[in-house]
Amino acid sequence: MRFGITPIEVENIASVFKKEKGLASFLNFRFSDIILEAIEKGYQHCEISLDLFQILPIQIPDDERKRLKSFIKEYDITYSAHFPIWTIELVSPNKFIRDASVQSLIESYNTFKFLEPDIEVFVLHPSGTFASEIMSMEIEPKYKEFIANLFVDFAVSSVKKLVKETKMDITKIAIENIEFPFQKTLEIIKKLKGPNLCIDTAHFLGGYSGDVDLVEFTEENLDITSEIHLQDYNSGGGADHAALGTGQNFPVNFLKTLHAYNFKGPIVFELTFQEAKESIEFIKNNVPEIKTPVIKT
Repeated sequence: MRFGITPIEVENIASVFKKEKGLASFLNFRFSDIILEAIEKGYQHCEISLDLFQILPIQIPDDERKRLKSFIKEYDITYSAHFPIWTIELVSPNKFIRDASVQSLIESYNTFKFLEPDIEVFVLHPSGTFASEIMSMEIEPKYKEFIANLFVDFAVSSVKKLVKETKMDITKIAIENIEFPFQKTLEIIKKLKGPNLCIDTAHFLGGYSGDVDLVEFTEENLDITSEIHLQDYNSGGGADHAALGTGQNFPVNFLKTLHAYNFKGPIVFELTFQEAKESIEFIKNNVPEIKTPVIKT
C-alpha cells in the first residue's frame, strides 16, 4: 500500500509567521520544502491542498515547478490534489455563487496544471457548508428528498462545467463523502459516468454521510474508489480528524479489507506529522501484514 500525507498544516503556516511577521512572509515561502520534508520523513505520496494557493499569497514560480516535478523521479513519489473547499458551494441555488465556486476550481487546476499528468487524483467535495446546513434541518422527508435531488443536479452541472473548461480527465476526479447523504454522493458519481470515490473514514465514523457501516460500505464500493483519507474520528478531541486509535474503536477490519483487496490508490493522512506517525504505529500493531513505511520523527 502507498501511504501519504497532506503535508502542509497549521503548524507549517505558524512556523512561517514565527520567522517573519505578516503576509509578506509568504513571499519567501517554498512549498517544495514542505513536500521534501514529508518525503524525508518516509511518505510515498503527497496530497496538495489547492485552497492554500487561493487564500494565501504562496507563489509557485518556475524554479518551484521544476523542483516539484523533479521529486517524482528523484524520490519515486506520487501526487494527488484536493480541490478548494473553503467557502466553496458547487450546489448553491444562487447561480452566481455556484459559478464563482466552479471558477475557483478551474483556477486552482490551472495553477497546478504543470504537474499533469503526474497528479493522479483530484479530490472534490460535491457540496459545502450551505448544503450540510440545509440537509441537517428538520424538514418533511419528501421536501428534503426534493432538495437533495436538486443539489445532486447542481453538483453534476458544476462538475461538468469544470471538466469542459479545463479539459481534464474526468476519471481523475474522486468525489469525497462529506456532510451529505452518501447515497446522493453515489448518485452524483453515477450520473457523471467517470469520477471515482474518495472514502474519508473520519466522515463516515462521525456520521457525516449518514448511518453507514464503514467496513460494509467499503466492501461494496472499493471497486470505484481511487483514494482513501485515513483518520479516526474523535468527537471529544476538538477535531473530527484524529490519529488512528484515538477515537472510539476504529474498525481494524477496514484496514484488513484494504489489504485483502490489494488497494492500489493513495492512502492519505489528513493529519499532522505526529498524528500520521501515530496512525502508522496503530496499523503496525493491529494489522502487521500491511507493509508500512518507516516514518522518521
